[in-house]
Amino acid sequence: MPSSPLASFKPLAGRALEAALNHALALDPDTRQALGSLQGRRITLALEAPALALQIQVAEGQLRVGPVAASDAEPDLAVRSTLAGLLGQLPFLRKDNAAPVGRMRVAGDAELARRLQTLAGRFDPDWQQPFVAVFGEV
Repeated sequence: MPSSPLASFKPLAGRALEAALNHALALDPDTRQALGSLQGRRITLALEAPALALQIQVAEGQLRVGPVAASDAEPDLAVRSTLAGLLGQLPFLRKDNAAPVGRMRVAGDAELARRLQTLAGRFDPDWQQPFVAVFGEV
């Protein structure tokens, strides 16, 4: 089967996503510290359309994003979703009391899923910090 012309961009996109996630985590020291308890845990995310799969792992206090290899052992948590289902989980894109849109299937360690949900709910980045670092206190 011929590979997609976009296949060569996937590693670059994965590195960009990894950098963005880790920069966002740097803005919330409490969440960054809490990641330590998830050291070595692996989560796979598979989108149905567009067909895309990636793996996120906690290593050395940072998130590592990479491809999912067929030879990899079963992940600690696997999420399979439509793009709408994944975006519908983001609190800033969802209206209050709105029913979720799209489809999402989660399999694996229920305690890990609960811990991730708690971490996401407590995520409180200091969005002003990068500006203060560049421009100083106003």
